[in-house]
Amino acid sequence: MTEVLPSIPGQQVTGSTLYELRRLVGELARTGRPAFPGSQPVSFTRTHTIPELLNEDYFVCEKSDGVRVLILMVLTPNGPQTYFITRKNEYYLAPYTCFPVPNNERFDQFHHKTLIDGELVIDTEPDGRQVRKLLGFDVLCVSGTSCMERTLESRLGYLNDHIIRPFNRMCRRVSPDYARNIPIIAEMKSFQRSYGVPLLYNEVIPKLKHKSDGLIFTSVSAPYSPGTCQKIIKWKPAGENSIDFKLRVIQDPIPQIILMVWHGENKYVDYGSMAMRNEDWLSKFSLIPDLDGRIAEVVYDPKYSPPALWRFMRFRDDKPHGNHVSVVDRIIESIQDNLELDELNQYMPQIRDNWKRRHA
Repeated sequence: MTEVLPSIPGQQVTGSTLYELRRLVGELARTGRPAFPGSQPVSFTRTHTIPELLNEDYFVCEKSDGVRVLILMVLTPNGPQTYFITRKNEYYLAPYTCFPVPNNERFDQFHHKTLIDGELVIDTEPDGRQVRKLLGFDVLCVSGTSCMERTLESRLGYLNDHIIRPFNRMCRRVSPDYARNIPIIAEMKSFQRSYGVPLLYNEVIPKLKHKSDGLIFTSVSAPYSPGTCQKIIKWKPAGENSIDFKLRVIQDPIPQIILMVWHGENKYVDYGSMAMRNEDWLSKFSLIPDLDGRIAEVVYDPKYSPPALWRFMRFRDDKPHGNHVSVVDRIIESIQDNLELDELNQYMPQIRDNWKRRHA
């Protein structure tokens, strides 16, 4: 089944306003550049990651299957404004969405120069309704003051106390008509200490109303780091490992979809063929216009249509490029040097004992 990603609420920003917002975000994130400054995880490997978890404090949360966004909050002459920033570095002005500062029961003072990190997911309620939810999991800046050098525990406290909790209090207190127009609900991601993987899988993940496809381990002591961060580690079961490639269609003589890997700038190199059966082309891909050049997420499935290894999962039109070749190499290494969940759980007692020993 093809998974549907949540849409970004609001109107896309262009022109000089977009330029100024990108400049401001580069300033708040301390990159000095207008590019998307969100941190990106590396893939889990047994060789590198297990020693990290044994010797350093990490928090762990479930990996939601959604759309990554940064959220910028600013005050303007037109009032408070909230922008959702995609990995394509697109900015969307969200309607009816503003985040009040804490300890403001009149809800007439709002965040300015605040930048947080999160993910949009679609929650499916028991009655079938679909709800767009923002899951907050980090913060870069609050009211113009950087939080990036703080510990993860401190950053999560700021995120909850200064942003998520006041927002939810406001949503409960405003008129029902106004609340219905707010395009998101918001909550914190559930973080556990690194040895809490069994708790996540036994208690947290079964209660989720959206799809989860793995775990994210984040160092407690490491600062927030824009770009690829070695201290944020993504674990997926072997059957869930996926890569984003750019597609190219050829007829040789039967149709094939070539997966191309990104080498930086605008350079792509052929990587291999996508796993595809004859009926896949006839019933699905032949009917899709403009297939060439789209970004697709493919999942590792060597049994689907050998010798090809990667089966189509969904398009990722939210991403400007496929995964960089260095990321692809790390994912391949992860597949070859990975742990299944039961193996990972076997390390939990030792990880817990080492954690408690460090804090004794």
